[in-house]
Amino acid sequence: MYHYINNLYQLELESGRLDFESDLGYREALRCFSVQYEDIYLAGDPKLCEALFSSCFDLEYYASRAAFSYGLRLGIALSRWGGGLSAL
Repeated sequence: MYHYINNLYQLELESGRLDFESDLGYREALRCFSVQYEDIYLAGDPKLCEALFSSCFDLEYYASRAAFSYGLRLGIALSRWGGGLSAL
């Protein structure tokens, strides 16, 4: 089982499916976060922290969504490999 999971992980890495940047929402949230972070850094304005805080939650949401969808695909692949849910 360990060998199969390692091979599946390597396949996901090599195929590019384990890639948050392929998620449009994640890329946009990361861009907004980066722009706001740079603005705060350059301006030194603590009021901009609220906008950064909001962007941080957006980034976390899209990262979680991308991680969940990857985990779901992995779980389905493992279920198929193991003979489906009846094998549990």
